[in-house]
Amino acid sequence: MKVVGIMTEDPRTYYEMLTALREEGLRPISLDFFEPLPSNISVVITSERERHLVPFDNVITDADPDVVVTKVKSVLAGERVVSDLTIGIDPGNRPGIALLSNGMVLTRTLAPTPEAVRTIVQELIGRYSPSCVTIRLGNGDRTNRNRIFNALWDIGYVGEFVDESNTTKRSKTPDEDAAVEIALTPGYLPQKRQKVSPGPGEIRNIQRLSRVHSEGRLTVSKELAARVASGEISMDEAIKMQQEARQGNR
Repeated sequence: MKVVGIMTEDPRTYYEMLTALREEGLRPISLDFFEPLPSNISVVITSERERHLVPFDNVITDADPDVVVTKVKSVLAGERVVSDLTIGIDPGNRPGIALLSNGMVLTRTLAPTPEAVRTIVQELIGRYSPSCVTIRLGNGDRTNRNRIFNALWDIGYVGEFVDESNTTKRSKTPDEDAAVEIALTPGYLPQKRQKVSPGPGEIRNIQRLSRVHSEGRLTVSKELAARVASGEISMDEAIKMQQEARQGNR
């Protein structure tokens, strides 16, 4: 079995990396600069200033423990040869995304917009080149869920709709955590592209946000708010169009 090693004389780096790895169920071993590396070492974690002291090719020096965990999991997954990937998506204005293989979380992230999920999914699949991909979307936020579904549908991927009841947890990363739970929950496959039809509440919320974004100068129309909620235009574009409409009516 391949092992992750931590080789550093920096107490803070050692503690942070050890804690982050253990929280993800990984059990690294401590390595000494003056001792031979065990033959089963897969990757070594150290600090950037100590990198030149590590007699190994596969070394991670990122200062962010979360990034280190992601890179370590990618290395371990690559050694196992990933054949099956499951991608869980928690819909929202900034969707949470989780990538799993055989129940192991390889990476978690947030997408800046529902449509941006498409690019992230393409990058994840391209990174691992699996033979089988399962995509699962939570069904709670219908408008954003359908925007994501359609974006993936357009590039040839059909996502399962999953009951996301009880997937939200109190944590520092609730959307990403929910995405993990969604990835682990089987759903059903829709057979066609989905209709994106924002409800009155969503439109009112976009109008409220337009006042916040414009610092109280204006409120976008219901028509523009609906286009923002549907992903047709951005909030900035809607505000600009509302400003132009107002000036044209003067």
